[in-house]
Amino acid sequence: MSVVEPMIGHPAPEFELPSVSANRGSGRVRLGDYRGRWLALVFYPRDFSLICPTELTALADRVDQFDRMNCAILGISCDSIDSHRRWLATEPDRGGLGSLAFPLASDEGGQVSRRFGVYQDPPGVALRGLFLLDPDGRIQYQTVHALGVGRRADEVLRVLGALQSGGMCPSGWGLGDEVLDPTRLLAPGRVVAQYRIERRLGEGSFAAVFLAVDETLRRRVALKVLRPGAGARPRALLDEARVAAGLNHPNICTVYSIDESDGVPLIAMEYLDGIRLDRLIASSRLTIAEAVEIARQVAQGMAAAHEAGVVHGDLKPQNILVDSSGHAKIVDFGLAHRVEHPTDPMETVDHDDLAASAGLTGTPGYMAPEQVRGEPSSMASDLFAMGAILFELLTGRPIIQARTILQALDAIRRIDPDSLAARVPAPFAPLVRAALEPEPGRRTLTMREIGEQLPQALDRFLTGQQDEGPDREPFGGEA
Repeated sequence: MSVVEPMIGHPAPEFELPSVSANRGSGRVRLGDYRGRWLALVFYPRDFSLICPTELTALADRVDQFDRMNCAILGISCDSIDSHRRWLATEPDRGGLGSLAFPLASDEGGQVSRRFGVYQDPPGVALRGLFLLDPDGRIQYQTVHALGVGRRADEVLRVLGALQSGGMCPSGWGLGDEVLDPTRLLAPGRVVAQYRIERRLGEGSFAAVFLAVDETLRRRVALKVLRPGAGARPRALLDEARVAAGLNHPNICTVYSIDESDGVPLIAMEYLDGIRLDRLIASSRLTIAEAVEIARQVAQGMAAAHEAGVVHGDLKPQNILVDSSGHAKIVDFGLAHRVEHPTDPMETVDHDDLAASAGLTGTPGYMAPEQVRGEPSSMASDLFAMGAILFELLTGRPIIQARTILQALDAIRRIDPDSLAARVPAPFAPLVRAALEPEPGRRTLTMREIGEQLPQALDRFLTGQQDEGPDREPFGGEA
């Protein structure tokens, strides 16, 4: 007898089997045929048995609902393909299936059943195993019933809906019910995975951030807990965080770990005790030397990311923290604050957010012209955002001043880098002009070059080697 091993989160074993269906006849079926869709993989003991027809026909009766949930169904037993054909050709009142709405595959010899851990010998049959596979072919649910206990179609649909919700579904949860929001349940003293919550630090559109203690490593961390809904896509966000975790630079917030072990998607990061750059700019406390030093650090961090092949995708002052000593760190690499119906040009939008702007990803106030056209984020678009941040640090004003997203997008389409460059002190104008070049192919300046040239520009500014300055003294004109 096979031993059923936990397979949750692992890729399903590949297979190719002969199959037959009532409407398509004979053929072969492969696991790869179902990529891009959910799949309910239904192992059952025998054709022409007493319980199996009740299970399979109940699932077939709900096949339209499975289709609406983008889920296919495949039945597998160790019977021969000829037995399957006879079973489908036999009327239900004589123990047959009649016209079943999904295919049956033949696993003679039980090789596939063994790979899934549901083969029983003797008597040489597959147990009543049920596996729900996500569109990437990973197993997200598995259960095995005794031979004498049938499965309910309603329960399969309930679990499928729970998995597709991306949230936490308590006992008694049903299709259409609200999922639990872990960001509302995590209070000081509660533990999730290995982290004990101390206090809430803040929240955005798709996540809340908590100060927590890693009880294994005995260190404080910033714990970003993803909220269900709000347009968030936990799997994609966690995958992006794993890429960011490979970055190691003093001006980049370190990602320690990504965890889903308690059913709560979370990211444990370095805890930074600092102020967001947008708030620091708004306070008008920065001297121009301090502002340039922050820009230099951000450029250095971004240079390291780009040289590692990593694009930020949402670089903006809100994603930069500065501590009391003036040390800057970039946060949220690849982690867009996705919201369903954004109205603020300084909030991040994603391609699902605006039907009229399909393909948009980024923050409108810092978005490059090519992003407005629906092109993906790139190193060139990060460079444009860096130019916008440098302009804001030097003038105290964002390059885009708009009340709505559509106004912001229109302003980006008409961006005039020469006019913007003319508003910063002359030694910095070439950097601002080059970074805000509308065409990405002509935006050839690198983050490394910005980081190297900023101190030289500051020296020229401090020694008076400049032409006419901006339309107002930056941050009170202090040096």
